[in-house]
Amino acid sequence: MKRILIAFMIMVMIAGCTQNPEPTQNYTFQIKGLEITMGETAIDFLVKTGNPLNQYSAPSCAFDGDDTVYDFGSYQITTYVKNGKEIFTGVYLLDDSVSTKEGVKIGSPLSKMLSTYGDDYQENYGAYTYSLGLTDLSFVVINDVITSISYLHKVD
Repeated sequence: MKRILIAFMIMVMIAGCTQNPEPTQNYTFQIKGLEITMGETAIDFLVKTGNPLNQYSAPSCAFDGDDTVYDFGSYQITTYVKNGKEIFTGVYLLDDSVSTKEGVKIGSPLSKMLSTYGDDYQENYGAYTYSLGLTDLSFVVINDVITSISYLHKVD
């Protein structure tokens, strides 16, 4: 009986020491009720959105194999294949008909970006980059107006 009690106490201590990892937070892009998270699989999104206007592949600069670009007109998505699954590596907003999940879009003033995302950014030659989890969210600003927005998967 003593051995059972000791074994039970050891199991409780081990169970108490293990932690459930919290899900990683990332900046996400949302379009037509669908969410894109960098590093996540792309198949569900691609099936639900249908055919892009254009699609092409090229050798990747950051990963082994090819990057695939899906052009949806107002935005482009890049993916690559990792462990047999196509994952998101980038989203590029191309005009003011789409915005970030938080409502910032091309043509928005710098002040809107700052009031929405705060001042925890890295600025380099007019490119403001916010990092969260596996995602860099970048805004290019010229004359206090946002001219480019991209979500990029961080590379190890």
